[in-house]
Amino acid sequence: MITVADPIDLDTLRIRHEFIIVPDRRASVTQIAAALRIAPRHALAALESLVAGQFLERTPDGQYVRVTRAVSN
Repeated sequence: MITVADPIDLDTLRIRHEFIIVPDRRASVTQIAAALRIAPRHALAALESLVAGQFLERTPDGQYVRVTRAVSN
């Protein structure tokens, strides 16, 4: 079955990949923007979309990390 989904931004996929290959990675918006050579506002939007999708979470100090707890539906 094929389902229709929102398009996924290539930079969001690149960020997801970074956190998959280094599961314990901690990074700020500024660090991700610099690493991928994208605007900080674009990095923030991509990171927040990964938070909304429960792939990442934001720590109290503003770092983004992989979600480690089990996510229930």
